[in-house]
Amino acid sequence: MVTNLIGMRPRRPGTDGDAGGTSDALVGPLHAVEGAAGRTAAEASTDVQALCGEWVQVVQVQDVPDDAGLCRACQYGD
Repeated sequence: MVTNLIGMRPRRPGTDGDAGGTSDALVGPLHAVEGAAGRTAAEASTDVQALCGEWVQVVQVQDVPDDAGLCRACQYGD
């Protein structure tokens, strides 16, 4: 069994607000990423498609904000 990873979407200037700096380069919610594809993307530092279809960057658990939840489509398969 391959464990899923988590990813966050890169911030889009103008769409996600302009208050974020380089430390806010990724925004929530969290997205589930298939394990094998996520590991490959993390090693190559590339974006990967989440289970919901959103393009995200794989993040380490320690980099996840406390208030970030999983997107509804990734969580429930919508």
